[in-house]
Amino acid sequence: MATSETSIERMTWPEVEAAIAGGKRRAIICAASSEQHGPHLPEATDAILGAEYGRRLALALGDSLVAPVIRPGCSEHHMTFAGSLTISAELLMDILDSYVDSLRRHGFDRFVVMSSHGGNYPVLAEWERTRPKPGCTVISDIHVFDAGFEAIRRFGRRDTAGPHAEVLETSMMLVLVPELVHMERAEPGFEGDVQLEGLLEKGMRAVSRNGIIGNPVGASAEMGEAVLDAITEALVRLVGR
Repeated sequence: MATSETSIERMTWPEVEAAIAGGKRRAIICAASSEQHGPHLPEATDAILGAEYGRRLALALGDSLVAPVIRPGCSEHHMTFAGSLTISAELLMDILDSYVDSLRRHGFDRFVVMSSHGGNYPVLAEWERTRPKPGCTVISDIHVFDAGFEAIRRFGRRDTAGPHAEVLETSMMLVLVPELVHMERAEPGFEGDVQLEGLLEKGMRAVSRNGIIGNPVGASAEMGEAVLDAITEALVRLVGR
């Protein structure tokens, strides 16, 4: 019954049961979103990236399985762009409660809770503060993605704006689902200084007309692999073994 699969929703229940019995008792939970990612990336970008972060982290840790990615997320600041979906902070916290409580009933006793979407980070911090759960490691600092900006320096890029639909996300998506990336539509977005708090308050369209923070032009799969490796290493350091 042994399997190398790490995604719970891709496994059968006997495979999940056997994996837990074999020591895989840590569950990775990623809150993502369903929202615009500029004119060149699909609305599923955060969900696709979140699943890959979870997969790579699970393989690196060796004792983990990945829960189904949560989406939509808290994306009110994207709602002036067609197709974006949003839920309330309260609902996201309720879903996180249900995920942890459900998984614990099956034998998981440790949890990594993270996000692949910036708008969820304040909610994760509030959830950790107000609804603490035994065995949970909550990654509520968006600066985990800074590792990706460091990784692209060796390719001659010095980008700092983002990440939203810019060179980091675009390069990673070229690795994972190149058929969904429309590089012919890629263009620079807002490249000035913007903090998450201000973006949440003003809304994305008030800051960026095309929904991009940063510059996706010049993205490549080679850079994407480097960024994915760097983010995985940063996550492993934060989680510990």
